[in-house]
Amino acid sequence: MKTTVFILAGILLVCSLTAAAASDGKGGQPGAFRDVKIGARPSALGGAFTAVAEGGIGHMYNPAGLAQSRRYEMSFAYRAMQLDRRLGYVSAAIPAKEEARLAISWLYAGTAALQSRDEQGNVIPGADISHSENLIGIDFAKRFIPQLMLGGRMFYVQNNIANINAYTVGVDVGALVKLDARKTFLASAFPLFQAGLAAENLGANYRWSTGKYWETRGRERGAAIKETFPINFRLGSALISPERYLLAADVEANTASIIKTHLGGEYTFKKTLSLRAGLDDLHPTFGAGFFKKLDRFGLWIDVAYLTDKVGEGDDVLFSFDLVF
Repeated sequence: MKTTVFILAGILLVCSLTAAAASDGKGGQPGAFRDVKIGARPSALGGAFTAVAEGGIGHMYNPAGLAQSRRYEMSFAYRAMQLDRRLGYVSAAIPAKEEARLAISWLYAGTAALQSRDEQGNVIPGADISHSENLIGIDFAKRFIPQLMLGGRMFYVQNNIANINAYTVGVDVGALVKLDARKTFLASAFPLFQAGLAAENLGANYRWSTGKYWETRGRERGAAIKETFPINFRLGSALISPERYLLAADVEANTASIIKTHLGGEYTFKKTLSLRAGLDDLHPTFGAGFFKKLDRFGLWIDVAYLTDKVGEGDDVLFSFDLVF
C-alpha cells in the first residue's frame, strides 16, 4: 500500500512538470467556454479538482465526485470577466438509493452585444450581434465500494451567435478512488489519498448553417460547417487531511494537443475558514472560503482571485453553496 501511494503521487508530479513545458496555450476550440473556471474553490486551487470533486461544483470537474455526499446541495456562481464576458452556474444535487446521487446543472456563457458592420467597415444600425452558450447537464454517480465511485453526465449545449444556432449533446464520465494512507509514511500529515480520472465532451459536435443569416441580408451565400468538440481528459491526485488541509495536482490534455497543469493547496481553520492558493497552468491563483452553520442548512461562501492571462486582466470570482 505504501509503495502504491508513493508511485501514484510521484507519477502525477512528474507528469505535471513535463506537461507544463509542453503546453502551447492554444484556444478557440468548440466548447471552449467549459474550460473557463467557474466555482471559486476549484478556481483558487488552480483548477486542481479532479481528485477532490467536492461541493456543488465538483461534479463539473469529475462526475464521480457527486457520490461523495448523501446530502441535498445547491450551488450558485457568477463571473463577470474582461472583454464584456459573463459566466453563470446553477446546480442542485439530491441523494438517490444505494449510495447514489443525482444532479442537474445549468452553465451559461455570453458576451455583451457587438456592433455589426458591412464590407466597408461601416456600423449597421440596429443590427448588433449577440453571442451565448448554454449547457444543461444531468449527472448520476454511485459509490460501488468504499474506495471507488463512478459517475457520468449527459449534457445538451446550445450555441447562438448572430441568431445562428447550433446544438449538440454529449457525455462526460469519471472515476474517483479513495485510499487509506494511515499505514504509509504520509499518515501523520495526510491520512487520505485520492485519485481521479475524467473524460469530457464524448460525442459532442456543432453543425452550423449560415444560409438563413445571409438570407435576411438579401444575399445568396452561406455554408454548412461541422465542428467536433475535442475530447478532454483529466488526471488528478490529492493528499487530504479531512477538514484541515489538502494538496492537489491535475494534468489535463485533449485531442487538440493542448496540455495544461493545475496545482493547489488549502488550509482550514476550525472548520470555518479556508485559505487557498494554486497555479493554473503556471498562473497564480488565490482564494478563501467561509462556512456558516445555520438552523437547517450550512452556507459556504467562496472567493477566488485569478491573475492575468494573455492580457485579459486580473479577475475575482464568488460562489455560494447551500447544504441541507
